[in-house]
Amino acid sequence: MQAAILILAHDQPGHLARLVNRLDCDWARIFIHVDARADLPAFKKLILAQKNTFILEDRHRSAVNWGGFSVVHATLNLMRRSLLCGEQFDRFCLLSGSDFPVKPPDFIRSALASDTEYIRIDRRLGPADANSHTNNVRRCHFMDSALLKNRSWLQKLPRKLYGKIILYQGSQWWSLTGACVRHIMEFLERNRDYAAFHRYVRCPDEIFFHSIVKASPFAARVSHDFEKARDPDSYRVLNEHGCHYIDWNAPGVPLPKILDDTDTARILNSSSLFARKFRNTVSDNLLRTIEDTTVHAEKEAQQRHFP
Repeated sequence: MQAAILILAHDQPGHLARLVNRLDCDWARIFIHVDARADLPAFKKLILAQKNTFILEDRHRSAVNWGGFSVVHATLNLMRRSLLCGEQFDRFCLLSGSDFPVKPPDFIRSALASDTEYIRIDRRLGPADANSHTNNVRRCHFMDSALLKNRSWLQKLPRKLYGKIILYQGSQWWSLTGACVRHIMEFLERNRDYAAFHRYVRCPDEIFFHSIVKASPFAARVSHDFEKARDPDSYRVLNEHGCHYIDWNAPGVPLPKILDDTDTARILNSSSLFARKFRNTVSDNLLRTIEDTTVHAEKEAQQRHFP
C-alpha cells in the first residue's frame, strides 16, 4: 500500500516539521501546499531534509481564504501534483498543517489499506432541505474577493442549484482510495461547470468532494454518512470525522477546539488515525503523550513479530 499524504499548511512550520517527521516512512509520500501568503523559506528549511516530502513551488501555491474556492483550488493542486509524480497511490489523505497522527504508522498503514472511503457526510443541500448550510449553495458568495465578500446584499442574490448531481455537505478532511480520487478527477474533466459553480459557494471545501463521492460507485464505502446513521442525534455529536478526531462539540470555546492534555483519553480511545487541531504551547503536553504512546505501541508490535 502506497499513500499520498496531502497537507494544506499556512502557519506553524515547527509543528508541520514534527508532523512530517512522524509520517515519514517508506509507504508514504508527502505533498505540502504552503499558503501563498506564508513565508515559504521558513517551512523549507525545516522540512526539505525529508526524502519523501515535496513542497509545491510558487506557481502552484494559492492565497487561501477561509470559506473560499481557493481552499478547493489548493487541494486540487496537491492532488494533481501527486498524480503526476510517477507513482501509483492506493490512498490519498488530506490533512491540515495542524494535524497529527494518533496511531502508530503500521496501524495507520493497515487501516488505509482497506477499501473504506474515510469521509464524513452530514447533510443534503437542496430546495427541500432546511438547514443553515443550504444558503451556502443557494446564494452567491464571494469569499475570495476582499472587496465583495462582506457585501451582505450580494449574498441575498439567489442562484440555481447545480443540477447534475445532488449536493452534500460534510467535514473538509478526508482519506480516499486511489480509485475514488481518480473517479473525482475524471468527473471534473467531464463536468467543467462543476468547479465553476463552486467558485461562488461558501465553504465549498465541505461540499465539492463530498457530493462527487456520494454520486459515485464508492458511496457505499463511506465511513461516516448521516443517511446510514442508526441514531441521528448520536451521530451529530460524534467527534469522528472520517479518520480524524475533531472536537466540534466542546462548550464555551471557539470551534473546532484546540486540543490539549484534557483530551488525551478521548483521542487515544477513539478509532481515529489523525486528530486536529493542535497549536504550539497549548498542545505540547498532549503531543508528547501521543508520541510516547504511539512509539511504545510501535515497539511492542515489533517485539511481538521479532521476539
